[in-house]
Amino acid sequence: MSIGVATMSKTVLSVLMRFALAAMIALCNPMLAFADNPAGAAKGVNPAASADLDGTTRTLTVGSDIFIGDDVITGPKGQVQILFADNTKLVVGPNSALKMQDYLLRNDGSAGKFVVDMLSGTFRFATGNSAKNRYELDTPTGTIGVRGTEFDVFVDRDGVTRILHYMGTVIFKAKSEKTWTAMSQLCSLGQIDDRSAILGNSKTVTGAARDRLKVEFRYANNEAPLLRPFWFLPSYDCLHNPPNFTVTPYDTHMNSSTPTTPGKPVVVCKVLVRRC
Repeated sequence: MSIGVATMSKTVLSVLMRFALAAMIALCNPMLAFADNPAGAAKGVNPAASADLDGTTRTLTVGSDIFIGDDVITGPKGQVQILFADNTKLVVGPNSALKMQDYLLRNDGSAGKFVVDMLSGTFRFATGNSAKNRYELDTPTGTIGVRGTEFDVFVDRDGVTRILHYMGTVIFKAKSEKTWTAMSQLCSLGQIDDRSAILGNSKTVTGAARDRLKVEFRYANNEAPLLRPFWFLPSYDCLHNPPNFTVTPYDTHMNSSTPTTPGKPVVVCKVLVRRC
């Protein structure tokens, strides 16, 4: 009888020690304490995609949670399709880097904004059910706001950002600007460098400049790698079968006729940056 009591005491003590250890871990890392409150979930993941939170890197798979503070990084063949709790959709394409800065409902229950840093590469975005003025997409050269919108984004190696618009209204501005530039026409092409500008309509782009757009906006060129909920039906028309135009404002902004691919992101001090 005494042996049974001793065994039971050891079992209870072991359980209590595990609970105490879990509590200590949660206190040391508050993000783990709220691990059951993710901002979103990865619905489609290609190989070579990971998320880094406070120096801890985990490989993303289908169903992986995305948390505030996550650095989402993809390799040359990587891709992550994220569905957030408010039905916002975000795709992180190959060779791309993004940081989840804030979410509409924070881990402590307080109200936040949907804020991400698009650091480099190619992205697809569609607003969800939340108030449109609570979305903020930052890039190295400026900020993108939304008013009920579907669009693609390409952030080049030098930080220059281009936007291909499909639905609704997208607003954007350079870091030095106080006023917003707005696009609401299907297939409008915008750019942010030291200022914001509407370059014209992508349907009018021809030749090498059009080939480059197909590289930058890979999902407008081919949506096959995406799950159906992440397809934007008007996007294909923006880079295929354009009208017979020979001159486009976009051509004057191109410095090279050779299509480029996004640069590889660099991790420094646990924070993704474009270069050392």
